[in-house]
Amino acid sequence: MTSSEGSDVFMGQDKVKLSVDTGVCRFPAKVECWLEGTMLRCSIASDCEHVREFGAALEPLDMMEVMRMPFAENPVYVVGGRTLKHSTCPMPMAVLKGFEAAAGLALKRNITVVFDK
Repeated sequence: MTSSEGSDVFMGQDKVKLSVDTGVCRFPAKVECWLEGTMLRCSIASDCEHVREFGAALEPLDMMEVMRMPFAENPVYVVGGRTLKHSTCPMPMAVLKGFEAAAGLALKRNITVVFDK
């Protein structure tokens, strides 16, 4: 459903939209996360076949599943471990940050990693 202002709205919440610079692979990605009831969903657009596979394999998650620790048991990282081909791909972290913001569990704040010169 779409609001009169033109932004995507689901269950009273705006979609959280993220642009991900994936680094040296040069396959930027667009992520959208939203809350439907108590379930978090996402869509991912990328030219990387592995990132597309990752997005397609992500099942809707309960808000508490998003927070699961340790990392090795978090369902987003588990799916990333099965589908992504590079251990430092930022996509699982980006999806989790989007889910947190969509659920109202985190502020929409940019995250950066910069190599010092």
